[in-house]
Amino acid sequence: MRQRYLEIDDRLESFRDLQEAHRTWAQDLAQKLEMSWIYHDHALEGVVLTATELEQALSGATVSDASLAPIFAEIRNLQAAIAIVRAEAQNPKFRFTVTFVKKVYERVGQGLEGRDKAIYRKDMPLHRSYFHDIAAPAKIPDQLQKLLDFCCTAEFKEYHPIKQAAVVHYGFMQVFPFTENSGRVARLLQNLVLLRYGYLPAIIHAIDRQRYYETLRQPNTALRALVLEAEENALENGFKFFEQRRQERRRARAAS
Repeated sequence: MRQRYLEIDDRLESFRDLQEAHRTWAQDLAQKLEMSWIYHDHALEGVVLTATELEQALSGATVSDASLAPIFAEIRNLQAAIAIVRAEAQNPKFRFTVTFVKKVYERVGQGLEGRDKAIYRKDMPLHRSYFHDIAAPAKIPDQLQKLLDFCCTAEFKEYHPIKQAAVVHYGFMQVFPFTENSGRVARLLQNLVLLRYGYLPAIIHAIDRQRYYETLRQPNTALRALVLEAEENALENGFKFFEQRRQERRRARAAS
């Protein structure tokens, strides 16, 4: 694992040079990554979006089919929550707090009945998407606070950023504080950590949905390996994106 951290950090340094040299392309890539983030995050929750639905929702288009209204609201809410995460990633004084977690949760569920207030779950739901062990309701406040406090310790800050991201994600999912959207919030917190250190968001793809669920039932090293792979994949796709743009520019110059 340590060797892979070193390799990914070397690649990240080269990638940052590309971003700095081609800022407009970097902005285009960031937009593509955000679309991918939203698409795959919904897929992990069992909602497969079409390209048209995603584009219409993010463009602010009016919903012609009433049945799509909740889906469009979820898409827009996630985009707004990503914006919050990106902003806080630039805040040098940021620290994990219950207040921040609740803010993200409520933005994800804004306008959606039953999901718009950050109220801890009061039961052990039998029918849910995730099947790993979760905290008993009475233990949620203390366990969540313990996790967030740990994220502010010197020990946590000595971890590699990818390990930090996985620890936050895994720990939050073991607490599972909210009946709805706990997974979505966990992944937002994970990527906040990565963005703070200049990494790309680690997007867990729909194809890994079952594997993702299984990692939550295993020691946290399994989720860490999946997050690491997602980060490696994001960087690989980023390099391919810049190379594609270079080729397009060369062709355009040759044709002129």
